[in-house]
Amino acid sequence: MISNKNETFSTFLWNTVLFFGLSAVLCPTYLYGQDFDAVSDQEDTMLMFVGETLEVLTIASRREESAWQAPAVAQVVTRKHFMERGARTLEEALSMTPGFYMAQKEWGTTPYLRGIPNSALFLYDTVPLGSDTTKSLHQIDRELSLASVKRIEIVRGPGSVLWGPDAFAGIVNVVPMTGKDLQGVESGIGYEGPGDNKSFFVNFGHDAGRWDAFLSASGRRGYEDSTEANLVRFWNDLQTPYPPEERSGNEAPDHSSYFEISGNLSYEDWLTLSGRFSENKRPFALTDDTGEQTWIEERKIPFSLFKVEAKKDLDRSSALGFTGYYSIFEPEFEIIDRNVEQQEYTAFGEMIYDRSFLAGKGLFTGGLSLREKHIKNALVWEDYLPELLRADNEDFLPRLAQEDYETTLWSMFGQYSHKISEIDLFMGIRYDSHDSYKDHVSFSTGAGWSLNSDWILKMLYGSAYRTPFARQLIEDEEPDLERIKSLSLQIAWKPSDRASFSAVGFLSRISNHIMEDPYAGLSLPNEQNIKGVELETKLMPLKELELSTNFTFLDNDGPDEKYYFNDFTFIRPDGTVEKHFATLTYPYDTGAERLFNFMCTWKPYEKITAFFRVNYFSSRDLIFPRGDDAVSFPGVWLADVNVNLEDVAIPGLDLNLKIENIGDTNYETPGTYHAVDGKPLTWEILFTKKW
Repeated sequence: MISNKNETFSTFLWNTVLFFGLSAVLCPTYLYGQDFDAVSDQEDTMLMFVGETLEVLTIASRREESAWQAPAVAQVVTRKHFMERGARTLEEALSMTPGFYMAQKEWGTTPYLRGIPNSALFLYDTVPLGSDTTKSLHQIDRELSLASVKRIEIVRGPGSVLWGPDAFAGIVNVVPMTGKDLQGVESGIGYEGPGDNKSFFVNFGHDAGRWDAFLSASGRRGYEDSTEANLVRFWNDLQTPYPPEERSGNEAPDHSSYFEISGNLSYEDWLTLSGRFSENKRPFALTDDTGEQTWIEERKIPFSLFKVEAKKDLDRSSALGFTGYYSIFEPEFEIIDRNVEQQEYTAFGEMIYDRSFLAGKGLFTGGLSLREKHIKNALVWEDYLPELLRADNEDFLPRLAQEDYETTLWSMFGQYSHKISEIDLFMGIRYDSHDSYKDHVSFSTGAGWSLNSDWILKMLYGSAYRTPFARQLIEDEEPDLERIKSLSLQIAWKPSDRASFSAVGFLSRISNHIMEDPYAGLSLPNEQNIKGVELETKLMPLKELELSTNFTFLDNDGPDEKYYFNDFTFIRPDGTVEKHFATLTYPYDTGAERLFNFMCTWKPYEKITAFFRVNYFSSRDLIFPRGDDAVSFPGVWLADVNVNLEDVAIPGLDLNLKIENIGDTNYETPGTYHAVDGKPLTWEILFTKKW
């Protein structure tokens, strides 16, 4: 273990020396012959940023910049856009962007980015929203309301250099509103069918000049799954299962509920306190691969967060920042008639130093961070639940273990960008030292070439890694990490605010790839190559009409996934237990390999906005361990309509009408073990009022 860590650290030191050596060579070249007073004045000017006129992005360089110039394949979805489009959740907003396939599952959404499931790092105000024990717990459905969100920042491609573990295939940062975005009160009530879903939100903002404050509350209650279950009891005394004849019944999932409070308080431009609390539950029905047994589960993923952020200018060209947060993540699962709870407590602190060189031509960001995680009752399944639920099993309960563990991660990172004429060069490196898994070095490098004011060409290459699953940490003293290296090439054209085009080609190579099944454990380490193209266009032929499209095309090659599992167990006459193991192989799951969106926003009158969307996702496979074969489901065409009417009856009262999934209302999609019905035709009416 020691030699391995020393080798990794030596690699980091060598890359760091090379990185700063190149910077030292570049800097004097431009400093020679400069008037330093003039340089200082220019630096001060360059550090000023007018964000109101640009789609502001903060996650590509840890500073405010436009998505157009950012050293990343980046995109910003503003509040204006997702409100006009009727997006209420992060899942809905991301499904309209390139690269993302949002797979419907019984419990919610599994996000695929560039053909990799559960591969994006989701952040709320730069704080991770996910779990370290599993990759499939997300707050991208109703758990996180967009009612209080200012914008959604998206980076497609590895981002571990600045954001550490799990910024694997990309990063999504949800930026909340502040008191400077809303002066007064904004409230809303909504009703959605089918399912008798009721919702509300209230936003309060106040800008007092030197300080501002924002507070939001939102909630929702209704029915999201009406599937009837025929298996309603199983766990008995937690020593043996109920007899088969006592397990049957008829029961449907209960109502779901979501509640969220968030807010922030800022003093001048240097200190911000913020927090978020969410409580939710979502019952759902699962069907096994035979289609004969259906049971109910319930998932709760309450989340609490408190964050402190401070930044102070040291002089005209440098600044020092601090970010600290404490988060509590307490997933709770009810499996038929048994409850299982776990907790994750995270304390994080980070210092960041920014420095501008050479009249803004050189920009450096460096930082140190420390993260402490305390995990209680991490859940590890040792048996395959659907198999043991069958009537021929009268003696065995699925074995599950719950373990406590603590992890410490400290990190050191730096990124430098330099402008040479019309070319922006950047390079970054990060060293992560962890007490529970192998140390890791991440890197990124690339260039952006502004061919002229209308065209830009970007070439990006970087690496990232994912933290191990709880099972890996518990069973392996120092598990190998899943890693990705990705190359992206983007060319974009934007002659005006009324027209734009972007084409991105990418190639990703994944090593030590591991898939997770909820109840079947982990696949054996694997390798995959994924390549693809992302195209996006926007055109405004009229001031009142905006047309936009995006396409995603994916392909992959690599070995099949392998699972090594205990297929049956028998008890010998002397009472000893003997297990038999087998290996199964399955194709890699990219989700939908063809994605298409056509969107039209029309404003025929000043106070009426209509949005129309047609979207397509290609065939998908139902792939899971223990299944006989992968089952394919054909592609689906869907359509959505959203209409917003302003100042209805009284000033400030707006009416929003939304209809989703008009195209195909009777399609099936891959569930966990069996086909599930696709999203039905839904409608929603929402009244909002500004006070």
